[in-house]
Amino acid sequence: MKDPTTFDEMGLLPEVKQALSEMGFLDPLQVQSVVYTRMMNGRDVMVQARTGSGKTAAFGIPFAQGLINPDEKKVQALVLAPTRELALQVAMECGKIGQYRGLSVVPIYGGAPMNKQVDMLKAGSQIVAGTPGRVLDHLRRGTLRLDALRVLVLDEADEMLSMGFLEEITDIIKQCPKDRQTTLFSATIPEDIERIGSRYMRSPEKIELSADGIGAREITHSYYMVSGMGKTRDLVRVLEVERPDSAIIFCNTREETNHVAEWLKKNGYDAEAISSDLTQKDRERVMNRTKDKNLHLLVATDIAARGIDITDLSHVINYTFPESAEVYVHRTGRTGRAGKSGVAISLISPRELGNFYMLKLTYKIKPEEKTLPQPTEEQLQTIAEAKKVEELRTQLGDRPVSDDWRKVAKRLWASDDGERFVAALLEDRLSPDRKRVGDPNPRAAALPVAVPRPAPAPAPVPRVVAALEPAARAEAQPTNGEAERGRPGYEERKARRARGRRADGSSSEPGERSDRPAGGERGGRGGRGGRGGAGRGGEGRGPRREPSAGAPTSPVSGTIDTSGGREFWEAWVDSKTDAPASPVAAASVPAGEPSVEPTGGEAPRERTGRPRREREPEKELAPGQVRLYLNLGRRDGLRDPEIQQLLDDKTVTVDELQVRNSHTYLILPEDRADAVCTALTGGKHADRDIVCERARK
Repeated sequence: MKDPTTFDEMGLLPEVKQALSEMGFLDPLQVQSVVYTRMMNGRDVMVQARTGSGKTAAFGIPFAQGLINPDEKKVQALVLAPTRELALQVAMECGKIGQYRGLSVVPIYGGAPMNKQVDMLKAGSQIVAGTPGRVLDHLRRGTLRLDALRVLVLDEADEMLSMGFLEEITDIIKQCPKDRQTTLFSATIPEDIERIGSRYMRSPEKIELSADGIGAREITHSYYMVSGMGKTRDLVRVLEVERPDSAIIFCNTREETNHVAEWLKKNGYDAEAISSDLTQKDRERVMNRTKDKNLHLLVATDIAARGIDITDLSHVINYTFPESAEVYVHRTGRTGRAGKSGVAISLISPRELGNFYMLKLTYKIKPEEKTLPQPTEEQLQTIAEAKKVEELRTQLGDRPVSDDWRKVAKRLWASDDGERFVAALLEDRLSPDRKRVGDPNPRAAALPVAVPRPAPAPAPVPRVVAALEPAARAEAQPTNGEAERGRPGYEERKARRARGRRADGSSSEPGERSDRPAGGERGGRGGRGGRGGAGRGGEGRGPRREPSAGAPTSPVSGTIDTSGGREFWEAWVDSKTDAPASPVAAASVPAGEPSVEPTGGEAPRERTGRPRREREPEKELAPGQVRLYLNLGRRDGLRDPEIQQLLDDKTVTVDELQVRNSHTYLILPEDRADAVCTALTGGKHADRDIVCERARK
């Protein structure tokens, strides 16, 4: 059977040719040419053709040409579509094709008033285009009858099955006349589609228009390998390289669409997000911008984008790669429509390689790998300057400026030293140090100033538990008598012990402690060497150092500093990290002399004592600023650049970062604190949940 290649070869009625001419059709597309003859001969057909190939006109032309009788005011054709947008699109296009033939088309879908649809059905519409759920509702109510049905069309059948409409489709088919003609269109034909064809179609003829490569001739497929971190930044670089006229950027979740759209807006792109949680009013606004071609980038999920008809779409970008190859086919089918060329780009992270290779195995698509060019020094400088300008704009906001200061600014800018003065002012405001010493400006004086570090407190005197010579140990540790010296009643107790001293030096009074040096034999409570022995189990290991009042102490680093809003456990983790690595503390020795540190069973070795690293004091907050606590720090392998990248990925800006061992403090204006906490909390870093909240005072 030779397929017609022109409308004249089809033998179309003058009314149909006029309508097609007004719609801009000059010659039939491939799917229209192949399907026309078979449908007019009453054959059941199963067509594999990608989205945007002209399928609607493929069955709309046979409807107007004679499959539907315009004089019979009953439903003679039913078209099932997965979404209300697609149902509306089918109704509009079929109505245009059959307008001069007197055909009436009614769209039926959820979310619209039921009474209006009932009235249109009662008026005698011959064609119904609807979603499975609402069509089934009308059938159950008795407001839709299919006893005169001639043709059943399943449009985007694989999409309807993936959305869970199999049961509704089966119930609708069972209420259709058995002698009907059935036509099925699908971008892919998985097993479920084959099963429907074998059960509910009469010896269907299978037509594969894209089996040798889904849109390979019209679409250029390519991909960029990117890392998991900083993917939004990579997306901006891809847009800078590709420069699409218009594009849909697909994401897998609603959260991703909002995040990507906000990031693109922040970088100067005209972008809108559309997802299932959008209100109907906002959805219609975004859809109208899309249809009017005044929206550059549309960020959408698969569900939200179903049924969106955008002509002349130059690019489809997969920000996150789909989990199934069929979804990729539907996404990329939105570009290169009606024989025009298009570009499909995917950003592939390491986690998405499996799904990407499954696509190449399932369909004969061989995307071209591209490499993102590394930014030059000039580009990096431009980006850094843009960030500083944005930071200045954020700090100043909409603050009004008087005419007097504007005059001063003009005079300053016109002076020979104007550039230097402006640069100095910007450095003063945007520099991380932000020194305000001697600044008479009260507004500047309110900004954070450098806080002088307090003088270091004297470190506690650790004990030596080394394998020293007995004489050295005796000198290193005080005796019990020395420990008691200065206490009330010391001289009286000393005299009483001297009167009862035996010749061998042991005490003659029961329960008295010996004045033997503390470094003597192994002793314990009631063991050899008396209670004052310094051996295992003994109590008399020298004078006990009392901790400072109200401050918990560490056996290694002494007093723990809980200032700056930190909780005890946070300060404890920092103190453990800052403490010396050796499990045995160094002995207290005069300044400048070497200390002895034991290393297991080895001979003691000497090293120069180093002062403990002092903690940087917390900076004072300027009026209107707040400190937030983020549960990521240096122990998570993060430093300032990594934390900054995390904030950039979440489109979060702060005035200052203070990275600690166990956490990070974020300094920012009070009015943005809640939004930043919401943006960061709930995310993931490695296997750890991110928590951001206001730091406790």
